[in-house]
Amino acid sequence: MYKYRLTVVAVSALVATGSLAHEGAMGVIAERMTVMKEMAQTMKTLGEMLNGRREFDARLARASIAAMHEKCHQASEQFTSGTSDHASRAAPAVWEKPDEFKAEMERFDAAVKALLAASEAGDLDAIRVPFKKVGQACSSCHGAYRVPE
Repeated sequence: MYKYRLTVVAVSALVATGSLAHEGAMGVIAERMTVMKEMAQTMKTLGEMLNGRREFDARLARASIAAMHEKCHQASEQFTSGTSDHASRAAPAVWEKPDEFKAEMERFDAAVKALLAASEAGDLDAIRVPFKKVGQACSSCHGAYRVPE
């Protein structure tokens, strides 16, 4: 239970600070930040369901996870060459190590796919482990490819 709370707290912090990061962002960078914020909101909602702070709604969970899966593909396409400026928190490593970054995004996609598959059962317990793996994939990527605030 503690790990789920920690994940929810981390995701909540990302959502809360997301609006600050958007200041001055334009074009694909603003779009990318919005997509990331939406995925963080999905993780927050799922975390609240897992922690019992929100009633579990299997349809909402599945729809949210499906949208997150679509957004993870959208996000990976939004990290094109030359899409970094003062408003972006993308680290230079995104462009300096494109193969490693792509592999990180593929791990995230695989984790989201596993979460989506688990959500098909409509069972809260079925999504616990895949949810944790998605959170770990987020943290891993942000640790290596996101500039700290």
